[in-house]
Amino acid sequence: MTPSAAAGWRPFVAPALEHGPAWAFLASFAVSPGVPALLALVLERRLLRPRHEFTAFLYGDPALAVSCAAGVWLAGAPGASVPVAGWPAVAVLVLPLVFGVWQARSELRAGLYTRAQLLSPTKLWHQVVVYPVLTYLVGGALLRGIASGAGGAARWAAPAVMAGGFLFWVAANVRDRRRPRVGHPPYDWRRLRPLASMDAMVRPVDAKVRPSGAMVRTAGRDTCAEALRNTPGAARNTPGPDANQRS
Repeated sequence: MTPSAAAGWRPFVAPALEHGPAWAFLASFAVSPGVPALLALVLERRLLRPRHEFTAFLYGDPALAVSCAAGVWLAGAPGASVPVAGWPAVAVLVLPLVFGVWQARSELRAGLYTRAQLLSPTKLWHQVVVYPVLTYLVGGALLRGIASGAGGAARWAAPAVMAGGFLFWVAANVRDRRRPRVGHPPYDWRRLRPLASMDAMVRPVDAKVRPSGAMVRTAGRDTCAEALRNTPGAARNTPGPDANQRS
């Protein structure tokens, strides 16, 4: 990309920030959790369920979509919220993408995920698309909203909504560090099907059985990779009984 071309370059999602808060919300929500829900349904043959998913993804990302819409609304009428362009836009996209790739490698080395999980459709989308695109949409909307200098009721109401959504997302991330979830099934791209059902994987993570039969929640050190190792061989190598159920 030449310097002259980069000066006015904008990502393909930039128009979502130019046509009012409704479009901004829909675009952000589509990136996450909208498309991941579709990938999970069509390719991974499952529905998103709270017991399987991280709180920051299932509830925090929609909260970020609300913050994004509030930022666009605070910036002004449709067409007034000019998206980030040029080299700043390139940086806003590239840096989160690099982080997503680095994080995936780190999670694999730490045993948090298996290689088959990292290559699942929803995990690939999260690391390669959600990080850069959601950072651009939400970050751009928040920056434009803060810099707009709007007055009246919007001066206080919109920033409160923006901050509330973002802080909720942060709190959800903190909670996820203490109560990890499976998040993504191991996936076989040659057969276009998961190698194990989420329920077969989540049981070793969620609880252990004491000799007395009482159920106790495991500590956070029980990782997704450990759950996969603890999954019976039949469930690990073929889709579990729930893999084909969509309800």
